[in-house]
Amino acid sequence: MSDQLICMTRLIQNNFAGHVSKTVLLNALLPFSFASLFGSLIAAARFFPAGYDWRVLVISKLTSPHDNPQGCWLPAVGIMVALLLAFPFAGYVAQRLHGIAPRLGRSAGLAFAFGFVLMFLSVAVQLAQPVIGLRWLHEFLARAAAGTFVAGMLCCCACALKDRVRCFGGQGLLPATLALCWLSLTLLPIGCAVGIGSLMLLGHPAGLAWAEDFRQSFRHTVFWQLAFWEWIGAGVAFGFLAGSVLLLPASCGDTRKRSARALAPAAGGVDSFCVDDGGHHES
Repeated sequence: MSDQLICMTRLIQNNFAGHVSKTVLLNALLPFSFASLFGSLIAAARFFPAGYDWRVLVISKLTSPHDNPQGCWLPAVGIMVALLLAFPFAGYVAQRLHGIAPRLGRSAGLAFAFGFVLMFLSVAVQLAQPVIGLRWLHEFLARAAAGTFVAGMLCCCACALKDRVRCFGGQGLLPATLALCWLSLTLLPIGCAVGIGSLMLLGHPAGLAWAEDFRQSFRHTVFWQLAFWEWIGAGVAFGFLAGSVLLLPASCGDTRKRSARALAPAAGGVDSFCVDDGGHHES
């Protein structure tokens, strides 16, 4: 019994450290994470007291004990379970980018890990608001989580550009489709946010009539609503996770060995410790 407990503990530790196979992530962890998040949110939205419009009401309304006193536990637990299931992605992507840009790969993994942890804490803090108060803390942690997750996405984009652009010493170890996936899922939402922010700054405060007219007409559309972008952001985040796992090399040893062959063809192998698609360790 004790040996089984030790093996289970080590398995959990390895999973959280990113020592998990591509098959497990694609066929188990990410699908269950997706189902836990959106399944619980959709169920909570159907029974929301005053009716829930996802285009107008932010996600935190569903997990708020104040706005959804009877049903806040379901989406809150669903979100936290989804974050726990997705957490191994942080170590997984860091390992597979190590052979291309060690610092950027490590930074990406840390950013994703902190993003998952901060979002977990933000949901837990919101559930505890009736006891601890501090309503501002949930919003602060949620924004910090979103910011760190985006930082991880930018680190991945930087790795992809470093790998694909020759003037940066690129070796072409990552698929071009992966670079396109990362850049589109990261830069397009950032571009939309910058555009909306520019409209807010160039309108009435700056005294530009044309910008103010466009802002006033734009603010009556769904694209002006924070809730709409929260749901889109959640979908983009899962698309980024799934696309990364699908297109990254199945084994971190593949990337490191290709990098070693490109830099020193006469050299031997590279030492690595990771899990390949079959779940076997390489050393």
